Amino acid sequence: MAFPKNSISVPNETKRIVDHFGERINWPCYIVGNGPSAAEVRLSEEEAATSVVFRANWFHLENEQRFGSKVDGFFWSVDNPGLRDAVKEVQLTNKYQISAFFQPFQAADSRKQVATTSASTMQPNFDHWAVIASNPTLARFLMGRPLPTQGMQMIAFAAVLGFKKIHVAGIDLYENMAQRYSWDVPEDVKAHLKEKDFSGGYEDSHSLDIDLLFLRAIREQYAFELIGISNMNRIAPFLDGREERRAMRKPLSARARGNVYVTLANGRYAIGAMALARSLAKVTDVPLLVLHSDHYTPKVLSHIPNIQTRRVDAIPNPHSHGQQRFGETYTKLRIFELLGFERVTFIDADCIVLQSIDELFDLKGIYVAPDWGIDLTDQFNSGLISFSPTEELRDRIFQSLPRSVSLDGGDQGFLNWVLKGEVSLLPPEYNLLKRLPVHHPNLVNVKDAKVLHFVGDNPWDTFQMHHAFTTMENLWASVLEKEDWRHVYWMNKTFISKRWGKRENDPAPVTATTNKFEQRLKRYDPVRRFVVKWGDVLLPNAIAKPLDRTLKKLGVL
Repeated sequence: MAFPKNSISVPNETKRIVDHFGERINWPCYIVGNGPSAAEVRLSEEEAATSVVFRANWFHLENEQRFGSKVDGFFWSVDNPGLRDAVKEVQLTNKYQISAFFQPFQAADSRKQVATTSASTMQPNFDHWAVIASNPTLARFLMGRPLPTQGMQMIAFAAVLGFKKIHVAGIDLYENMAQRYSWDVPEDVKAHLKEKDFSGGYEDSHSLDIDLLFLRAIREQYAFELIGISNMNRIAPFLDGREERRAMRKPLSARARGNVYVTLANGRYAIGAMALARSLAKVTDVPLLVLHSDHYTPKVLSHIPNIQTRRVDAIPNPHSHGQQRFGETYTKLRIFELLGFERVTFIDADCIVLQSIDELFDLKGIYVAPDWGIDLTDQFNSGLISFSPTEELRDRIFQSLPRSVSLDGGDQGFLNWVLKGEVSLLPPEYNLLKRLPVHHPNLVNVKDAKVLHFVGDNPWDTFQMHHAFTTMENLWASVLEKEDWRHVYWMNKTFISKRWGKRENDPAPVTATTNKFEQRLKRYDPVRRFVVKWGDVLLPNAIAKPLDRTLKKLGVL
């Protein structure tokens, strides 16, 4: 089900879109259809970065990113729940970075209201038909059927907005009857389509004649250069020229060597990785490598320039003893597999860096800080580990897992066991646990901290408040930027709704209380049962509860 984006002011929507693109309207525009000829083209990284790229429909099924991963506009004109879910997954996994969505409808999962599970991921959202309809000649084509196809709509949209150099590829107008797209349609995608959507040739709702007449009308109404960059015979007569875009594939670079900060972030710990990266950027040029085992972390962190991400396989924790907080901590051991770096400094995602610690890259051996919080223990805290990766160290760590011992049920207890006697201790300021300045204020001062570690409740847990840590949590909040807070809002909103949403409707506590009251009544004789039952109904709580307690003390009940 979908609702049309009718409006009392089409010019307002057009202005919103013009404001969104701003100076980029003066950039070259690449409009990419899904026809077979799109496979002839490959943009260079520079071309993709300095141009506006429009894609449409199921484009993400392509075998490789020939036009880059940046998509300045995603266009579709018919609601399809399967496509909605697919694009949501593309956004969450950061396979493509789609910066705007264009559709002439409001998607909906029901006939009663505009609401979808993908709404939050498909923003900002605009109506490209409003732009096309601002020209009466072109608007007339949208009033009847057959409609111009999506590629033609994108050309009209770009021309009306004012793009002066428009490159087109893959708009084949179904010339190849044997192959509709530049990629094969997977069987799971066919389940969301009709046969007409993956068969060769035009379907009934479109027409070659309409498409060509629409293109002629666009060319008649607007002055712009239309350049073909793939072999599109049917629109060739209306092009101003032909150019090739056959950039060579960039060779895979050798594994980076040097120094790197590393963290592990899955789920909401990606919020912590944002703050960690922002704090590092203030004191160092060394990037932060974020290891993750979920699909969504790269998308959440894609806006932060000093972050690189790498997906790793999760390592089950054999010692968690049912404690959820230790469930994924053993995945941290993947840091010992980073043999491509000279020196690695691992920092937990619930930390921020307040002063440069680049000096750790000049050390030899394994350096850690003490696990000092409420108590001053003789263990080290695994929230900061600086070391030089070697095959010997890696093999020893992983060969110890089957016979491992963990003093606390997590990776920290395991590492204290397997690295006992090998580590060198740093001052506590290199990994200052938030509890230490609270419980030992004469021992350390937060102002001297190099790394502040928020063990226990996380600072992004906005539904919790601990006054003892307010000053330190304010330091954490101060490093985040506006775009980061948008992610914090949506991730917390999703988490809280899952955590408490079911509890609000859960009748279990009421049922348990009711059953207990009924069991109590059954133990009484008929007279006492009558008195208790109707006394509970007729008397207000302010009288019934004290009276109930008194009668119990007297042995009456």
